[in-house]
Amino acid sequence: MAVTRNTSNEVMHRAVDRLPSMIGYWDTSLRNVFANRVYADYFGIEPQDLVGKHISELLGEALYQLNLPYITGVLAGEQQQFDRTLIDVNGAVRVTQTTYVPDVVDAAVLGFTALVVDVSARAEAERQRDRAVRLFQIAMENAPIGKAVLTVDGRWLQVNKALCELLGYTSEELQQKTFRDLTHPDDIPLADEHLRALADGTLTNIASEKRYLRKDGATIWVQRNATLVRDAEAGDVVIAQIQDITARKDAEMTLERQALIDDLTLLGNRRRLMAELNSLKEKSSDRPVGMLFVDVDDFKSINDRFGHAVGDRVLAAIGRRVLDNVRAADVACRIGGDESVALLLSARSAEGVERLADRVRGFLAGPYDIDGTDVPVSVSVGWSWEPTTDPDQMLRIADERMYSSKRA
Repeated sequence: MAVTRNTSNEVMHRAVDRLPSMIGYWDTSLRNVFANRVYADYFGIEPQDLVGKHISELLGEALYQLNLPYITGVLAGEQQQFDRTLIDVNGAVRVTQTTYVPDVVDAAVLGFTALVVDVSARAEAERQRDRAVRLFQIAMENAPIGKAVLTVDGRWLQVNKALCELLGYTSEELQQKTFRDLTHPDDIPLADEHLRALADGTLTNIASEKRYLRKDGATIWVQRNATLVRDAEAGDVVIAQIQDITARKDAEMTLERQALIDDLTLLGNRRRLMAELNSLKEKSSDRPVGMLFVDVDDFKSINDRFGHAVGDRVLAAIGRRVLDNVRAADVACRIGGDESVALLLSARSAEGVERLADRVRGFLAGPYDIDGTDVPVSVSVGWSWEPTTDPDQMLRIADERMYSSKRA
């Protein structure tokens, strides 16, 4: 039996020596009773040389004083656990987690076991994680554009200062809302579609332009970029970047207006008319479409008599009358100096277009009051009712009838 116990003890010692952590036993006088070989890796002292030495001789006075409250606690019968940074015999910095376990027999503490585990890798991972979180928070808070973290159902979890200033809400107010509460009603369906596509993996990221409603009621345009971050433990979240593009959209709309709208009359211009005609032609519809061709009679005499500034104001006033009377489905354009064309997409018959031409002669006729001066005006109107497959013929027939009207 003695041989068996000795063999068992040898096996136990070998097993403990091969563990990667320091394991030692200290009696109540704080003198070492047992230590495994890992102590040599940390402190450069062989286990057999450590036996009988006071723990302060191993740790050094400074480290001993740091550990003393825990030593006192374990000798009082309470298990202790704490983290400590050590510099080993080779100069390597090790982050350790130390556990002191009291050895209690018949309610008396006979000593304690010390278990010191190297957690440097874990500590470094935590440090890197904390650094990444800190950098993310710094980037969020100091970004010049709006940044946010949302749940997959659209609730705001985290918002930065720039987004709060953009939308006019405090972060607390935003966190009580969803993105739908702030999205322009016309843009909600597409925004919901994008969010569903992110959640089900159809899209990995989205980039779109949409409208938000500020707290003060103003509508703003934003460029919204978003991506889904999957996290099985904490839950998936959406990271969004939101940039104000209202000024750019206003500039684009101004350019679009300048490209298709006549500045003087606010009617469409020739480019707008040709775009509409080409669009109709591409549809290759045999269904006829109505057209009116309007020309101001002897407009040169108005310019000669009252001046070009008054002539321009007369054209602007005619344009306003046209806009006030044209139907939403129809398109009215100024194509020359005093010539305008109305594309009557709502017309139903040639007779109806002809009758409308007669009415237009009446409601566009003068006089027009320009700063207290009555300017006499009459117009000639031609019309056509032709298939859209030949836009040139539509214009030609309406133009010919206009000149017939002028001669009459």
